[in-house]
Amino acid sequence: MEFKKDDENYIYEVISKNVKKYRKLKGWTQERLASEINYSLSFISGIESNYHQTFSLGAIWRISRALDIDFAKLCEDHSLIGKAKCIEYQCNTCGEITKFPTKMVKILNDLHDITNSKDLPTFDCTKEECTGKIIPINPLDF
Repeated sequence: MEFKKDDENYIYEVISKNVKKYRKLKGWTQERLASEINYSLSFISGIESNYHQTFSLGAIWRISRALDIDFAKLCEDHSLIGKAKCIEYQCNTCGEITKFPTKMVKILNDLHDITNSKDLPTFDCTKEECTGKIIPINPLDF
């Protein structure tokens, strides 16, 4: 079920999708998440379902801690992020610009968040004979 942004149920839908996404990225089942936060399986199943279920900020905070991600990540509406098809990266040595598909960058960014890496991922320059690293021109794009 899709809710409009002016409907108070909208945020529940966003959080529902994100809980499921980050749980799966961590490789956990609903049972494992429920066990980690000492909640019932039916509670986790209800959060992730397509039907409206209310839950407390405290419960979402516990889920974010168990999944080891920032609380705000569970509240991000990814349908509003990255409308561009590509994100530009630039080599720190030769200046060559390379475009990466937004979907790929989002996946890499999610993996980066889960591994708790302190540095943004870097890539080798795509220009022949250049030993530089490419970095996002505007990291706020994702």
